[in-house]
Amino acid sequence: MSYGFQRVFFLFYCLAYCWPGLGAESNLLVARQWIKLEFNFPDEETKQIALTKGHYVPGKSTPIDVDVQYTHDTLSPRIFVTTPRTGEGTPVTLGTVDEMGKISAYPNYSWHENQGQNCEGLTSVFRTAIDECNRLWVMDTGKIGRTEYCPPQLLAFDLHDDSLVFRHQFNKSVYTPQSLFVTPVVDVRPGDCGDTYVYVADVHGHSLTVVDVARERSWRVIHSTFSPEPSRENITIEGVTISLLDGVVGMALSPWSSNRDRSLYFHAISSTKENVVRTSVLKNDSFMADPNVDPKLISTFPGERSNQSAAEAMDLNGIMYFGLMNPPSIWSWNSATEYNQSNFYQVALDRETLQFASGIKVINNLEGEQELWVLTSSLQKVRNGSLSTNSPNFRIHTEKIPVILANSPCLSPPKNWSPGYHAN
Repeated sequence: MSYGFQRVFFLFYCLAYCWPGLGAESNLLVARQWIKLEFNFPDEETKQIALTKGHYVPGKSTPIDVDVQYTHDTLSPRIFVTTPRTGEGTPVTLGTVDEMGKISAYPNYSWHENQGQNCEGLTSVFRTAIDECNRLWVMDTGKIGRTEYCPPQLLAFDLHDDSLVFRHQFNKSVYTPQSLFVTPVVDVRPGDCGDTYVYVADVHGHSLTVVDVARERSWRVIHSTFSPEPSRENITIEGVTISLLDGVVGMALSPWSSNRDRSLYFHAISSTKENVVRTSVLKNDSFMADPNVDPKLISTFPGERSNQSAAEAMDLNGIMYFGLMNPPSIWSWNSATEYNQSNFYQVALDRETLQFASGIKVINNLEGEQELWVLTSSLQKVRNGSLSTNSPNFRIHTEKIPVILANSPCLSPPKNWSPGYHAN
């Protein structure tokens, strides 16, 4: 994407104009796209050192998640991406994307250059979350590939000045050698930034870890719903099948209910089922590590998706957005209705551009409107080494939710509606 095009895109975007889908079937705007990721380094010498040491191997980095911060200082938002270190060759694991598509280390390069040799820095990040207190929460796995270099840690940065304001290194009592912490979801009591909990998905440990930020404590929750379904191990994306036996990845919080509680929706990536639990249950640390817990406290909806899904997010009206693998598409579901395919409504479908939606966020812009942001990548091609060398492999898409849901049945909830109705 050219520099001039991007400037025009963001000028119109931030002035709240609605463009058509740029010729794409999905009608989502493409904000960034890459054939392969490119990185900004502090200087040329630093780049050459990274190349020599194998810390930077062009074409070896894959973006997984996207997050967005709007400020009054600039026309365009600040876009964050994560690039987990699943092996050697990724110089930066969390960065911001400039208008040319190049990624700069966040908060600066010194946090990344030690490649796991400095546990005060960042080792490998899959996903992030920005909360209503303008904090960027970062879940660092502590691993490069399968090798653990550091304990997993949860960090928070104040986006006003990018300073570190919280760090919690996990005790070995809450994770296993197989654990891989990939998705943080942040739960802030309205009007009280000090009352914050973070729920973290452990995709390989098949569990959920709860962090009580105020008390700097964490505990592990074990339940069968965090595990993959062996019958859903094979994932097909555009005719290519890969095996992926992964547990819980996708998670989304409901709006606050009238009884001052919320619901956490979640699913394993190797599954077609969706589950739900009240956050008041998760905040009770006596619930931890009990595989025989009352099954009524965590529920699985009887309806299922047609195939597997990775990320999901929920807006302030209780509408969930999620991707499907086959065909590559984005869907919506009103949580006031039964969770089944008759209540899923297609937001976008594009067999080329929407393959493997690994990052989905709902963002509030400066006008108070909600926007959907989606990061997609060709996971199947990453796995089999067949990424394209002449067309984009990775994309960030966006559109305003009122535009996405215009005339959608999702906007017509039943009587006596309240967010999370069917989680009750």
